[in-house]
Amino acid sequence: MEITSKQNTYIKEYRKLTEQRKYRRQTGYFVCEGAKLAVEAVKSGCALGENAYYTAAAAEKYPECISLLRESCKMVQISEEVADSISDTKSPQGIFITVRHLDKILNLSTIDSSRQFIILENLQDMGNIGTIIRSCDAFSIDGVILAGDCADVFAPKTVRSAMGSLFRLPIYCCDTEEAITLLQKGGFTVYSAELSDRSVRLGEEKLPQKTAVVIGNEGNGVSDTVKKLCDKSLFIPISSAESLNASVAASVIAWEMSKVRE
Repeated sequence: MEITSKQNTYIKEYRKLTEQRKYRRQTGYFVCEGAKLAVEAVKSGCALGENAYYTAAAAEKYPECISLLRESCKMVQISEEVADSISDTKSPQGIFITVRHLDKILNLSTIDSSRQFIILENLQDMGNIGTIIRSCDAFSIDGVILAGDCADVFAPKTVRSAMGSLFRLPIYCCDTEEAITLLQKGGFTVYSAELSDRSVRLGEEKLPQKTAVVIGNEGNGVSDTVKKLCDKSLFIPISSAESLNASVAASVIAWEMSKVRE
């Protein structure tokens, strides 16, 4: 049986998860759209919601994905019109799932078994957060800590930008001061990414085995309060542009951090 009404209870529920951060937190689920991300979620062992939605065209185009989802969810067929109404993309692939929240609790036990973290302070751009998660996954960083007032890591745009890395890389959400204090207790050297008199040029000195770097808000950078909490600061040398985009800066720093593992 195919769902053809946009007012169907299940469809309204899915749309609410797409649009409302508060509701995502309330239910403990977020939405995920497209064949690639659906397969990544299943293969990463994520807990999926009860239903998965698909169009007839998607079943024909992505049979392997549909087959994989059948093992974890009840498959519910929807019309193209309904798919368009719940999609967050311009060209929907016709596959929609819900996934249990993936954020974890930062504690000393976690810190003891880790060596490198990127901390995001008050980042507001969902695309930046997703891209940073993807870069950290690529460079084997142990986790990303979302501190302060960051945009929702489980918003559709963030999930898309992370390109599946969200399902693999540990994500922690907590207070900035609490995160830095815990890391320092766990033997980490915490750097702020900033240009100041005390800043060390990235690549000029070898980073410690246990390193965390704070990336600040897109417009204001790392806050003065957090700068004071950090042990050191570093900067990325650039020639002419005024500054780097937050996701680019974080990616360059993550690449430099990865050298410590070599």
